[in-house]
Amino acid sequence: MVIHPFLIKFAGSVIMAKDMMLKKNFLWAIQLFIIILSGCSKKTVVSSSSSEYREDLSSVRPRFEYVEPSVTPKAAPVTTPKTSTAPKPDVDKPLYVNKRLETVLDTLAKHNKSIRYVNGFRIQMYVGNVRQEADDAKSYVYQAFPDLIPYVSYTQPTYRVKVGDFMYRADAEQYLELIRERYSSAVILSDRVDIKRSLMINPTAESN
Repeated sequence: MVIHPFLIKFAGSVIMAKDMMLKKNFLWAIQLFIIILSGCSKKTVVSSSSSEYREDLSSVRPRFEYVEPSVTPKAAPVTTPKTSTAPKPDVDKPLYVNKRLETVLDTLAKHNKSIRYVNGFRIQMYVGNVRQEADDAKSYVYQAFPDLIPYVSYTQPTYRVKVGDFMYRADAEQYLELIRERYSSAVILSDRVDIKRSLMINPTAESN
């Protein structure tokens, strides 16, 4: 009798399957047994009180003594009356300001008196190279206008004759008309004039 190889393989596989099932059931049985044993065993509970560490450390603890500071009230500063250095108003002299003003005005007056010349005008009546003609112009001024002062200057080779000390051009123009009757080329020029001499001029009287 001949057995077919397929049957042999099938029989082998069936046997192997049975073996595996047996092994699996055996493992399950072992695990169940262990679980039962663990459930039946008494639990040992460790008391937490036995594991506490107790020791008296009061003898080695540092001690600090607190002393509350005493606060003493500050003494009030002694104030001494201040002596004022400012000048006191002069009650006895009500004209104190006026006197100071008078002093300032006197100073200005002295300064003004020291000023002798200011910007003004003069009439230039002759310009030429002949000295005799310059002297004639000077003599004419002394005769015709005694209140005016002639000024002769010489810059080689030219002579110039100027006349008058006029602070205002209008005053010079009144004399200019009279001087042009003889010296037609006369003109008014700006110049430094003497204050005192300018106050002595009276153009209105001459024009009349």
